[in-house]
Amino acid sequence: MLGKSLLLAAVAALSAVNAQNEYLGFNYGAAKANGQVKVYDDFLEEFELAQKLAGTNGKFSSARLYTMIQGPSKDDPIDAIEAAIKTKTTLLLGIWCSVPTEHVTNEINALLKAINKYGKDFTDLVVGLSVGSEDLYRNSVMGIENESGIGAEPSQLVTYINMVRKALAGTTLKSVPIGHVDTWTVWVNGSNNAVTEALDWIGFDAYPYFQSTMANSIEVAPQLFWEAYEDTRKATGKEVWITETGWPVAGKDMNLAKANTKDAQTYWNTVGCAIFGKYKTWWYMLRDADPTPPETEFGVVGADLKPYYDLSCKNAKPVPSPVASTSTAAPSSTAAPSSTAAPSTADPSTRAPGTTFEVESSTRGSSGSPTNTAEGAAETTDIDVPSSGFAVKATIGFVAAQAIAAAFFLL
Repeated sequence: MLGKSLLLAAVAALSAVNAQNEYLGFNYGAAKANGQVKVYDDFLEEFELAQKLAGTNGKFSSARLYTMIQGPSKDDPIDAIEAAIKTKTTLLLGIWCSVPTEHVTNEINALLKAINKYGKDFTDLVVGLSVGSEDLYRNSVMGIENESGIGAEPSQLVTYINMVRKALAGTTLKSVPIGHVDTWTVWVNGSNNAVTEALDWIGFDAYPYFQSTMANSIEVAPQLFWEAYEDTRKATGKEVWITETGWPVAGKDMNLAKANTKDAQTYWNTVGCAIFGKYKTWWYMLRDADPTPPETEFGVVGADLKPYYDLSCKNAKPVPSPVASTSTAAPSSTAAPSSTAAPSTADPSTRAPGTTFEVESSTRGSSGSPTNTAEGAAETTDIDVPSSGFAVKATIGFVAAQAIAAAFFLL
């Protein structure tokens, strides 16, 4: 009986570790679809909406952000922080880096101001910090061909990462895990290894909808997603956080991919329901029909704030990673890194955030930071524990593993 009790306790401990650390949320832009800068009330409405989505049991309680600056200021902290504190929304912070060094300094100053202003009410919500978003993709041959906007060289990003680590060294966020968010095609490219080596985690953006040089119908979308994920994990050797993925409810056909509510539901059921609660995930996105929807719309709710489809996963048939489900499985070679496996060359006005576009000059504020939710201004946050959560997770996991071993010995 003692052994059985220990076993049950250990399993419960491991479950608690997973529930505490596998954050789930959405990307949130710094501005509405019409370019209007979001303020506190806007973020508060969205964070509350996310936690009240029908069928989700309040699980979408994290937010990913792209910038620390509240427009149009120089370096005031973004209002999303105060809204996150109010709603206990965990945060994956972001610093915009496809800009001159002076702007990155402003981003860092905004973060330092937030630490001083809000203290532990803020820092205890921070799960991680992304230094940049798709800067390497925009700087790549593929990104340039797709007219994706200004990017950054690997050496620039390493410099910015080091700047952030140095600035946070004497603060309560000194141990926050640092990452960078980019497309999967970037992470399998060895020329970016210097960035990979400078990071604690890898931010992974994948949109099978945009992989128009491949067979990319909704039926094969889960396979394309998992091939990209596993190739990224294998190439980097680090923990991969799923920072952007989704399927549009409206937009142009991209080869075999159709943008409609039915296929968006299928992608949610097959990919979303397979990763929710198992991987750190920030879906793209909660709402981009604000006040009116863009041509390519990824939001799970419309202008009426009602879900376009069932979000409960009750009738879903999730498609898990073949590598996660069997120790002998290996990623398919069909998604090997090459220009043919890359996101399609969508028109800048219709490209969705993530793999096929980033903020262009027309969507930037005067400070150069992202301003449009639907076009690269997404932001997210995520964490229910202090920034030292990784160490806590490792410690509890080790204790739980010892308890399991002891339990089996006593059974």
